[in-house]
Formats: sequence, C-alpha cells, structure tokens
Amino acid sequence: MEFAERLKISNAVLSHISSGRNKASTELVLAILKEFPELSADWLLLGQGEMIRKDVIASKTIDLLLNELQSVKNAHAATSDRLSKLENEIIKLK
Repeated sequence: MEFAERLKISNAVLSHISSGRNKASTELVLAILKEFPELSADWLLLGQGEMIRKDVIASKTIDLLLNELQSVKNAHAATSDRLSKLENEIIKLK
C-alpha cells in the first residue's frame, strides 16, 4: 500500500491499526502529520473539526497559481523575444 510505504511502515502494521488490534504510536501519528501536512491534527487525534486544513490548501493553491503565472511570464518573454527577432529580420529584408 502506498500509504504504508510513505509512512515507512509495513502493511501488516497498518492492517493491525486499521482493524483496531493495535493503536497507532505517537511516532506514527507524527509521521502522518509530517507526511500529510494538510491533515488537521485536531481531526486526526480528537476527531474534531475539519479533516483538511484550509490554510495549507490555500497556501498550496497560491503556490500553484504563482508557478503558473511564472510559466506564463516566461512564455510571454520568449514570445516577445521571438517577435523582436522576426521584426529585425523583416526590417533587414526591406
């Protein structure tokens, strides 16, 4: 299972926790919160509040939008550069 792999635990350990046979250790809970920072600690530990932290999602959304904006700026700069070169070639041909 990908979840167990990401937490560096065996599938058997995950199965025992899922079935209620064993309880998750503090170290495992911390590993989950570290690996999945969008999860709310209150939700995971206490069953209270929202599962997903809106502040982390908002931050990720902003980062994605900023990356997209930078890509568009780079494409615009490359296009502008190409247009300038084409204009110079046309001027030389006149």
